[in-house]
Amino acid sequence: MLPRKLFWFLFPLALAACTTPPKTPEKPQPPARPAPTAKDTVTRQLASDRPPERERVREAYRFDRAISMGRVPGVRLYTYEPARSEKVVGFALVDKGSQRINPRGLRGTGARREFLFQFPDRAREEVFLSVLDDVRISKKYSQDNMFREMHFFPRRQLPSLRHKGDRIEVRLPTGEPVLFDARTAEIVGGVLKEAPIDFNRNRHARHNPRIRYAGSGLLITAAQRGEAPRRARVWGQRKYAEVWYPARYKKPCRISPALLWDQRPKKGDTDPRLTWRLKSDSAVLDVVEKRCHWQLDALRRQG
Repeated sequence: MLPRKLFWFLFPLALAACTTPPKTPEKPQPPARPAPTAKDTVTRQLASDRPPERERVREAYRFDRAISMGRVPGVRLYTYEPARSEKVVGFALVDKGSQRINPRGLRGTGARREFLFQFPDRAREEVFLSVLDDVRISKKYSQDNMFREMHFFPRRQLPSLRHKGDRIEVRLPTGEPVLFDARTAEIVGGVLKEAPIDFNRNRHARHNPRIRYAGSGLLITAAQRGEAPRRARVWGQRKYAEVWYPARYKKPCRISPALLWDQRPKKGDTDPRLTWRLKSDSAVLDVVEKRCHWQLDALRRQG
């Protein structure tokens, strides 16, 4: 038995230990953030400088896309919805009439220049810029539509887009910037420069879109009127793609599109799908080194 004095000393301590302590008042919780809207999600995807999500385009999504206007000011969106989640797989800026590049469009002729940045299935295999000049002279597709494809290497990221005041900044697959006027869609800065649309009524003498690259990467470009630029032969004539490496070489090198894109129809197809034969950036650089006799070590280090 405890001595009486020790008992009365320990009793209050034991009683306090058995007493439930008062509850600390809970901190007020911040209000829940509203779930992002479809427009918010699209805007974030457009502004993100993310690397490609896969190396090759899955066949189910190679041609699966929807086009919408108005959700992002001045931008035509290309999206698809794998697993019910909307993904951006391309965007376009369209010059429907401007004083320097497209003066005929200002007169309501319907002439336009379109910059279409494509990346189907968000894959590295197909990340490129397609430029279209529709001169609207004869109103015949094969005569009026002038195409140019531009493939930039190394393909480090998916193209991105941000509004910056009266400018739109686009990042190429190399990560380099191109600035467009947000109102007219004319190029006003960055590593690309454009010449005005050629409205020559003689379609055989008319130039395809003249877009010059002044960046540090490699550009492979192919152009054609009224047909896919990737074809190695058009109307019986052999054609070539041009390779540019302006940081090191002043003049372009010409190679056959057949070295880059499969020209043979698959079973059941009447036309070739013109998909990439080469499975990586490194394989593309191998072909250019062999055919052009260029030194591309600096580009391999960038990738």
